[in-house]
This record gives sequence, structure tokens and C-alpha cells, in this order.
Amino acid sequence: MQIVRYRHYREYVEQRIQANDTMMGLLAGANLASQTLFLTQGSNLELSKIFPAVPHIKRFNLTTDKARAVLENAENLLGILAVPRVLALHEDLIIGMLRLLGKSNTSLKNVGMADMHELFQTTIGSNFTDDSLRLFHLVRLARNTHIHQAGRATSKLEDVISGTPQSTHEAWEKITGVAFTRYRKDEYVTLGVPELIGILALTKRLAEEANVHLQATIKREKWAELVVSDWQLDRRPGNIKQQFRQVTGLARREYGPISLTSNELETAMSKAGFAVT
Repeated sequence: MQIVRYRHYREYVEQRIQANDTMMGLLAGANLASQTLFLTQGSNLELSKIFPAVPHIKRFNLTTDKARAVLENAENLLGILAVPRVLALHEDLIIGMLRLLGKSNTSLKNVGMADMHELFQTTIGSNFTDDSLRLFHLVRLARNTHIHQAGRATSKLEDVISGTPQSTHEAWEKITGVAFTRYRKDEYVTLGVPELIGILALTKRLAEEANVHLQATIKREKWAELVVSDWQLDRRPGNIKQQFRQVTGLARREYGPISLTSNELETAMSKAGFAVT
């Protein structure tokens, strides 16, 4: 699948990587800390007495056994923080794509994670992969329980899970290695590493599918203008010929699938006030 890496898309990819690295780093750090504290097992001293030089240690001033219990449960707590972050980044990307398709800020005022993909589909006349979209909404509803219901499953989540085709459940298990829990109303909803792995994979797939749809929908003239706008934000000094080479290099490197011509880029530069000839 060939991807056009326009500026917003590049930023999205970088932020996803950062979110994943941060989550996995904190999880690994929690496990490393737990293993270190194992060496102090049985001690009645608080952490600030054992590790006085560690920043902020007084804010986590437990005995080592209690501290280890907290650290060993870090996966679930970190997932509750990371999954909403990944969803929020994806929402920002898709809403941005809708703007590229001509949707105004006013028309998008009440559009969000619950209906943005469906609006995108209606706008371009093509659909996302059914399993990916269904699973996205499952994770979204699971996330909503932690935002609005203190982590307790709602009847809506229960109904959506039970109404999800078995093939879609199998797709989730193939991605994460575990089944999506069939929660009952008021059961506690877990957001851990499997859910983070799942939503990272699903949003990556949905973003790439949306990107391909954009390539087929947005006019070439618009893509050329996006290249020039992208270039202007990091424009380097030089004469007009050198600057045009910068633009063509950016178009080739990041917008390759569109195969913009020199004439198309010249026209876009002229519109932006940079006369090449």
C-alpha cells in the first residue's frame, strides 16, 4: 500500500511512535523497578529511605512490598492512559482528512470518533475494511467506559460485543493473540497491552486505507498546492531554481504515489507567489 506522507500524516505517524515508545518504556521501567525492589523484599523501610536520590520518590513513599504491587499492576493503568491517546491522535488525523475533502469546521463541529469514519465513507463513496472499523468501535466503546463509567461496561458495549461477527472476533485475536473479552454490563473493562497493540494496528490500517482513498479523491492541483505549503514551512535559503529543486525533492520523497509533474508544481508555486519562470 503506497502512502502519501503529507505533513499532517507524517506528524501523526511520529506521534503514534512516540505514544507506543513511551507506553512500552514505562511498562518496561515498571517491570525493571519491580525486579530491583525484589532485592529489598521484607524490608519495612519506605522507598525514600532506601533511594533518597531518586527524583519524586517521596510522592511514591511506600514500603517496597506495596510499591512492587503497584508496579506489577502498571500494565492496566498505563493502558488506560495510552489507548485514549492513540484514539485521539487518530481522530485528529481523520478530521483533518475530512477538511482536506472540503468539509468546513462548522460542518465538523459535532463529528467525532463515533461517526467520523462513516462520514469519510459517505464523502468519498468508498468503505473501510469492515473488520477494522467494527473493532475500532469496540475499542472506542471500551475506552468510553473509563472516561464516563469508571471502567464499568455499559449495556451498549455488551450489545455491540455480542453483535460483532465471529470473523471479526477472530481478526482481533489474530492481531493481539488474545480474544476480545465478552463483557457483561457493569463488569470491569481492561485496557492493557493487548488493547494497545490492537488499537495501534487498527488505527494504522484505517489511516492507511483513508490515505489511499484521499489519493484517488483529491485533485492533483490540490496535492501540488499541499506540497508547496509543506515546503514553505521548512523553506531553506536559495534562488528560485534551488527552491524549485527543494519542492520537487519533497514531492518525490513524501508525495511519490501522486507522481506530480514539474509543470503542476510550477503552477502551484506560482499561485503561492514563487514564480519559477
